[in-house]
Amino acid sequence: MDKIDVVAEFKRSLSGFYGYDEKLQYVGGKKFSAQPTETKAFLEPRDFLNFAVGDSTGLDNEKNLVNCLGNCKRAIDAQVDRLIGRLGFFPLAKKQSWSIPKKLDFVLETGIVAPRILRNVNTLRNRLEHDHALPSRQQVEDSLDVAMLFLSYAELVRVPAMNWTLSEGLTVRYDYEYMVFSFFPKNPDNLPEGEPPMFSLAYGDAGFQDFYEFLMKVIPSLERKDK
Repeated sequence: MDKIDVVAEFKRSLSGFYGYDEKLQYVGGKKFSAQPTETKAFLEPRDFLNFAVGDSTGLDNEKNLVNCLGNCKRAIDAQVDRLIGRLGFFPLAKKQSWSIPKKLDFVLETGIVAPRILRNVNTLRNRLEHDHALPSRQQVEDSLDVAMLFLSYAELVRVPAMNWTLSEGLTVRYDYEYMVFSFFPKNPDNLPEGEPPMFSLAYGDAGFQDFYEFLMKVIPSLERKDK
């Protein structure tokens, strides 16, 4: 099979796992096993949040007001970057120097975070970014509340799996650093060391975005229907 056929077969098989055919019509219950592989995030936004919490113990001090507000902003920015990383697009965001509004738009497009949460975060960030007046104690406390809620929400949100191994062996692995899907005839852990994939789909290649959106949007919708 050529790579178009392999991608089509993978999508067909993974849809079949949830009881749907290639046209996403429900045809019955799960027919075989598939195993998603989770990956670890690499940023620590709670470090900044902890700094903000520490600063909040002395908000009668102007320095602590400013520092607490600044660390709330850093915590939010770091958490947004963490989400972008979990979604597999951090290298592109870094290379193209995405602004925070662009990053928030990207996260919104994936549908994994409620729009209201992102609107509140964006409003807060705009105030932190552009209002250079000394903030009031109430403004700082409100900002800390929003930062804490956003971090807690984002830590719990489920990001769709990018790596799968189907029961018949067909496997896809995503390289988060280079933004490449690699397709193997079976789990690469069971292949001879150094054996290359059948083919790869890198960001910018024809078929990459379609397959990415299939994993990000179609499969989660099938999971919800399956419950």
